[in-house]
Amino acid sequence: MKIRLADYKPGVLTEVRADYDPKPLDLEFVDLKYTKPLHLEGEIEKGIDTLVFRGALTGKIARVCGRCLRAAEDAFHRPFEFYYEIKGKEYVETLEDLREILILDHPISFICRPGCKGLCPHCGMKLNEKPCRCSVLPENNPFGKIRLTRGKP
Repeated sequence: MKIRLADYKPGVLTEVRADYDPKPLDLEFVDLKYTKPLHLEGEIEKGIDTLVFRGALTGKIARVCGRCLRAAEDAFHRPFEFYYEIKGKEYVETLEDLREILILDHPISFICRPGCKGLCPHCGMKLNEKPCRCSVLPENNPFGKIRLTRGKP
């Protein structure tokens, strides 16, 4: 959002609304897609040398679990508050700061739930749904010894 400073009076709180298409903002990742446009509701307060821009971004995202590959759609609400030095400026561009909020909020690996068991590394069975009947024996698996001793002193 480009804020033209001449459009705002000092000390007057002004409400703003905007919608953004996430695709041109380069916000989507392999495991995260925005299913609706981003909606911004906020307020701008201009001071003598500073501008306060606060509000919230809302929308819907579809994410893929990093363990079981299950897709999950969630609504999100991200509040923000920015302060800008405006002395000698004609406008303030806020889009990069808004984009940064959403990128930094994205986890490195989304997990659908705390106890997600993921996929069997051998047969691909979704272990949250049922246990696999994998024929790979621990002695044939280079990590078998770790599995056998896990949790034991």
